[in-house]
Amino acid sequence: MGQVSSALNLWKEQLPPTPCQTIEMLGVEVIVKRDDLNHAVVQGNKLRKLKYNLLQAVEQNTETVVTFGGAYSNHLLATAYAARTCGLKAVGFVRGDELANQTSTWSECLNQCHQLGMQLEFVSRSDYRLKTAAKAISEKINALEAAFVIPEGGSNQLAVDGVAELVDELVTQVDEPTHIVCPVGTGGTLAGVVQGVANNNWRCKVFGVAVLKGLHGVESQVYQWLTDGINLPEYKVLHQFNGGGYAKNTQELIGFSLGFEQETGIQLDKIYNSKSFYALAQLIKNQQITTKDLPLIIHTGGLQGGTNQIGDQG
Repeated sequence: MGQVSSALNLWKEQLPPTPCQTIEMLGVEVIVKRDDLNHAVVQGNKLRKLKYNLLQAVEQNTETVVTFGGAYSNHLLATAYAARTCGLKAVGFVRGDELANQTSTWSECLNQCHQLGMQLEFVSRSDYRLKTAAKAISEKINALEAAFVIPEGGSNQLAVDGVAELVDELVTQVDEPTHIVCPVGTGGTLAGVVQGVANNNWRCKVFGVAVLKGLHGVESQVYQWLTDGINLPEYKVLHQFNGGGYAKNTQELIGFSLGFEQETGIQLDKIYNSKSFYALAQLIKNQQITTKDLPLIIHTGGLQGGTNQIGDQG
């Protein structure tokens, strides 16, 4: 287990605060927190979410890390890489039991997970929705020795603590922004940003951009993870920029993202950051954010799986 602790410490010591890049968006100065540059594989918010989960796994003397994801899940890939680096076994429960005997149709993400030694368990969509409450899944987890379960997307209280450290970095890098924008999937990143803003006594508004439909319960989940309900900043989940659903994009969104990359040199993944950056542009266009403001947007990564670039609809 000493090997695991030293591996995690090595990550922390070798990775300085991710840089902040200033760009212009529709005449407004925007600060981009380039968390996509923190690691090639355990990229962006994945590194921050996994940090304390893995430390907790070590403290509990686990041998195997268990988690969940779809065929294109960068969380699965990040967990597979992190576990291997730390000398832990990894098991990933994947949505879609039809993939079990169709290795030729596996995504690049699944192939990379397999190459990194992750044991892939393909389960039906009904069982996947139930996660550990499904008998077939719980039996497999119980059969593992000293397993540590990390939720889908890596979001839990430990993940929130890790993401909150991003704001600790920002305090040393930039003046307090008027707004902070980030994408929202399972809610852990948004909760961590809100908690970090509160910890540092910033009073900026925090906007989370929902990347899939039907995410209206995420607000209550985010609130449950926050440790100080009294001194929290104003935060809100924006649901109108999901582009039609998870991993779906409109032609307008695709065009925006490709144009943005050409103009700034910043590549956006199709699932998360294309939607959050587009949302910020619309807020500026609608004058909800003006030249009097100083917005900051967090690039949470998502480019490591080789399948999430704009234009790739796989």
